[in-house]
Amino acid sequence: MKKLNLSIEGYKCFKTQTTFAFNNITLLTGANSAGKSSVIQSLLLMKKISQGSISELTPCFDLDLNDSNYALDLGKYEDIKNKSDDDYEDFLNADSTEISFILDGGKAKIEPADSIAAEKYVKAYSDEKSIELFKKYLNNGFVYLNAERMAPHYVYNNTDNADYCDCHGTNTGNVIQKHENDNCSIKRAYSNSDKNKWSIELDKWINYIFPGVAVRVVPSGEDYYQVRVHGNAATNAGFGITYALPILVSGLTIPEGGILLVENPEAHLHAKAQSNMGYFLARIAAAGVRIIIETHSEHIVNGIRRMIIEGKTEMSHEDMTIYFFQDKEEKKKIMEITMDKYGNLSDFPEDFFDQVRQDTLAILRIEQG
Repeated sequence: MKKLNLSIEGYKCFKTQTTFAFNNITLLTGANSAGKSSVIQSLLLMKKISQGSISELTPCFDLDLNDSNYALDLGKYEDIKNKSDDDYEDFLNADSTEISFILDGGKAKIEPADSIAAEKYVKAYSDEKSIELFKKYLNNGFVYLNAERMAPHYVYNNTDNADYCDCHGTNTGNVIQKHENDNCSIKRAYSNSDKNKWSIELDKWINYIFPGVAVRVVPSGEDYYQVRVHGNAATNAGFGITYALPILVSGLTIPEGGILLVENPEAHLHAKAQSNMGYFLARIAAAGVRIIIETHSEHIVNGIRRMIIEGKTEMSHEDMTIYFFQDKEEKKKIMEITMDKYGNLSDFPEDFFDQVRQDTLAILRIEQG
């Protein structure tokens, strides 16, 4: 799979054009409020733009910055525009600071809406050729899983939208029910075995992340269903399973060539489960799904490294990229980190998963007086 290039300019912390090359599996990690979520949001805005109606006569349309389908709550134009300039009034009016996105050569830009729609919308400009490019990459299976996912509830609402998990995973049970009798491709099967049912492979991957755990979805009247863990309602099982379940289900349902965006896949998981979740996501990437992860977990990273150097798939060390975001002295820096064939990373900058070392040194200094 060739890398997919996204350039961002004028959006939030990205004053000048900054390009990200999304690999088979790409990790966004590093400091808080350093730009990771802004990259994810840029892709979500591009997804929304790909669904817009553009023609030669109407090169723009109203774009809603606040959309519950993508967990977007971005406010107004001035809330998303880069604020690096000293003179804020001049900055708001400067043509040079427009918000623009370039995806694989297709371009879109965002400008303020007229005063009537300013509270809710911005103007999105593009062209028909660019929109077709966006659709090529973003409309062939696109799943975004927000950091705030499906909490344990006694019952969940049934929904007709059951092809893929929604951004919070609240329809995960319905997706399971829809696909449980499907066949699962050998590339996504836990043991690379052929002719297994989708539901069987989901059970195997659940057991891999949560040893000994069995999950079932059962109807609860016409309008509701229950997620039962060992026969108990999800409310008696804790957050880890319900937070991880949409990731596992999405990985097994999204089509080859699709994009899976996951925020904090490590949430509510202990260390080994985090590593195994990284392994699972790497296996799905090896099956032809482009995986983009925002994470603060070294265990997720190491699980991915482990899967790649294991050598049981065609995935190469060159198919993983890490973007490490730093925010030092109010200066943001993004470093690209790669991996060699032995699993070694090209760089280990300060604060890149070295907190154990830093804390250990601090403890030793204290002990030595």
